[in-house]
Amino acid sequence: MIGLLLEGGPFMFGTLGVSLVCVAIFIWRVIYFFGRSSTSRAMLSQVVGFAETKNYANAVQLCSAKSTPLAKILKAALLRSNRTEKEIRRAVESTALEEVPKVRAGTVFLPQLSNLATLLGLIGTIHGLIIAFRAAGQESAAARQQMLSQGIAIAFYNTFFGLIVATIAIVFYLILLGRMNATIAFMEQAAATVVDAILWHRDGGGHSA
Repeated sequence: MIGLLLEGGPFMFGTLGVSLVCVAIFIWRVIYFFGRSSTSRAMLSQVVGFAETKNYANAVQLCSAKSTPLAKILKAALLRSNRTEKEIRRAVESTALEEVPKVRAGTVFLPQLSNLATLLGLIGTIHGLIIAFRAAGQESAAARQQMLSQGIAIAFYNTFFGLIVATIAIVFYLILLGRMNATIAFMEQAAATVVDAILWHRDGGGHSA
């Protein structure tokens, strides 16, 4: 592997750096999304139960014990359980504006990293072609052949590696994008469920939608 990187020239190391960043982002976000799915659903069930019994103090305490975006959004609604429906929903929307970007963090950079890998591969390809064309100026046939082979090899190595990293980055992005959208949708559904539970049971089963 090191030998191929050295043969491919300096831009191969730049592409390698991009690939390592992509892998790090993917692992980070996979742990974030898949590690909190079951706990978020369990927390929602408990919060709704507390809201139905008007036990807002325990619900707030439960949300305060967690630092997830969903917990903060639900907490914003619970802290205003004695306010009007408009104030509760406004608090939820305001908190969501701060917390939803945390769900998108990292994932949105993968398409840009894919483009960067492609560009680095292209620059490396041009670098290799320049070396290949310089071979024409060599007096010795052996030197011309060596430089031509070296330049073409550098060009192909960079093209291949750049496209591989770019493709992997896009695959990572598509995997995370689906999970990210599902997480945001669940947060919206959970917030609406808790707000409705607060209003319904607080007002004795009758409130304006």
